[in-house]
Amino acid sequence: MEADYAIIHNPIAGGSKKATEDMAFAKKCLDELKLSYKFFETQYAGHAIELASNLAKKGYRVIGAGGDGTCNEVLHGVISSKSNALCGFIPMGSGNDIPAVIGITPDIKRACEIIAEGYSSKSDIGLAKTDEGIERYFLGVGSQGFDAEVARRANENQEKNYNALVLKALFGWKSREIKVIMDSETFEGFANLTAVGNGGAYGGGMYICQKASIEDGLFDISIVDIGKFKLLLQFKRMYSASLLPHPNVHEYQSKKVRIEMVNSEDEPYLCQVDGEVLGKLPVTYETIKDGYEFICPKTNEVAKAFKEKYGRYFYECEH
Repeated sequence: MEADYAIIHNPIAGGSKKATEDMAFAKKCLDELKLSYKFFETQYAGHAIELASNLAKKGYRVIGAGGDGTCNEVLHGVISSKSNALCGFIPMGSGNDIPAVIGITPDIKRACEIIAEGYSSKSDIGLAKTDEGIERYFLGVGSQGFDAEVARRANENQEKNYNALVLKALFGWKSREIKVIMDSETFEGFANLTAVGNGGAYGGGMYICQKASIEDGLFDISIVDIGKFKLLLQFKRMYSASLLPHPNVHEYQSKKVRIEMVNSEDEPYLCQVDGEVLGKLPVTYETIKDGYEFICPKTNEVAKAFKEKYGRYFYECEH
């Protein structure tokens, strides 16, 4: 093995021209920091999982360089490899919610410095399993309903404007009845969406589970039943982490969560984790305490940047 780090890059993350420029800049930063790395490009959906798994088994520390799709594939591949290889990220996408969970801001130069600093820490992770047999590890949010439909459209349309996608998805939306079975409680009723948060945000910093912690071994669950046009008004509040508490958001904590449709004649909601659509409900989520070790900054730089902007941390809910 002639290098310490394997950098797995998606050449179309954030648009191909930007991806090329971002990667050239990252290479320059890594070279200036005198890091020893090899560079691998993904060629198709799912390729990063295979690359990450193989490279982790060969002893590389594996870095996902791209958007959340690439970052999720890389972390899933590394964890699935059972190699205990360190995993890290260089954010280059439009959302960058996965690196944010472990405190990495969307700053390529700083992300490269974090790799060079060599600090790592264990984080809780989530594991989602659909009844159709699909399994996926994740760091951020698993969700079903309206936001999973938005994720599907984003992946299929390659549309980068999240707000435009939300509007298009909203017009034909009808809420359905779901059942959410948790460790000690069960919710049954109508919901636009249900978010199961290991991390707090999705959609490029929308805090739907703003009190979620990657150190408590529990998911934070937000079950949302807000009229669809009122929901639009709440999206702004998510960016400033001022949605919760809300009278139409049911909040829970649980180690395991199972979500099913109540009526078999209803078209099942889709479920997604970290922006990757897994399929239709039912789905089961499990949190794994201290589940994996990631290369990260010593202090959460995302939380620090949020406090500088808003005067409080995103997990502080009194407003």
